[in-house]
Amino acid sequence: MSEPEVFQYNLALVGASTLKGKEVKALLQERGFPVGRLALLDTEEAGGQLTEFDDEPVLVRPVGRDSFETMTFAVFASSPSFTEQHWQLAEECGCQIIDLSYCLETHPRARLRAPLIENLLGVPQQPQDADSRLAVSAHPAAMAIAGVLGCLSRRFEVTRCVALVLEPVSERGKAGVDELSRQTINLLSFQEIPKEVFDSQVAFNVLSSYGEQSHPPLRDAQNRISRHARELLQRRAVQPAVRLLQAPIFFGHAFCCYVDLADPVSTEAVEEALDQKPFEVSRDPNDPPNVVGVAGSSEIALGSVERDPAGESGYWIYGAMDNVRIAALNAVEIAEEKVFAGTGRSLGEETLNPKS
Repeated sequence: MSEPEVFQYNLALVGASTLKGKEVKALLQERGFPVGRLALLDTEEAGGQLTEFDDEPVLVRPVGRDSFETMTFAVFASSPSFTEQHWQLAEECGCQIIDLSYCLETHPRARLRAPLIENLLGVPQQPQDADSRLAVSAHPAAMAIAGVLGCLSRRFEVTRCVALVLEPVSERGKAGVDELSRQTINLLSFQEIPKEVFDSQVAFNVLSSYGEQSHPPLRDAQNRISRHARELLQRRAVQPAVRLLQAPIFFGHAFCCYVDLADPVSTEAVEEALDQKPFEVSRDPNDPPNVVGVAGSSEIALGSVERDPAGESGYWIYGAMDNVRIAALNAVEIAEEKVFAGTGRSLGEETLNPKS
């Protein structure tokens, strides 16, 4: 039986020079997404940058009124304010919009999507999933927490979950990465540190909040993770309590979940329940995951499960993931879902349209 024909699709990538934008472009090429024409769009300042796609030179261009004409998809990896300026123009041109900036998360027609972990949650694909033209890609930490609870709740009764998440500065884009770098250098050379992004010392520090002049505040990101996790889980599992701390990490979320089960089970049984894509469980207690080790990985790494000494039905689950990679991968899977809906082809293949 021959493979169903796969058409090519024109795609506009807005925020092509951002961290997430570059990762989306890389994943489109790695996974063989059937791109007909790729338009790389960004701010006036970023316009003119020369990059490549599929071994061909591509120029980053400023967004114009004709930027979205003939485009099937518009992926917004830009800042929320830049998305706000241009998403309606993309919609007017008939684009299916995938929002990585969270600008549209409260829009009444937008749907929060996480195809990366929806199968773990037992979420059936709704007809409106393929038809909806506004999709918001869920926060990476929310996907990890919801995915852990989804895996466990299919095997056990989870009565409580508390999650601590360590935020990397790359969640604030290149500006956050640059500020941590400059803070570290200046502190070591006894110079005044820059605070334009965080209005606080992030280097060699852990923060529960930013300075008063920093916007958006850290609490907004914490609320987003909680809200996205609740929306993904709905009533399928217990709702997690989430706490977010800013860590002096360039890339990669680290997180720790404490879960209570109704009945005690072996740690091996918990690990077995969790060892499903996109999770990868390391059962070696001497080889826990870390943010350096997961750089560039499309999987969410989990360490060996530890029973809490204070209760035989309490368990600690530690994990790490490349936040930029996971966010971009989820956005690309949203597009893949729309492209391959009804073709019988499965999602999540390493190469969807291999080149001869």
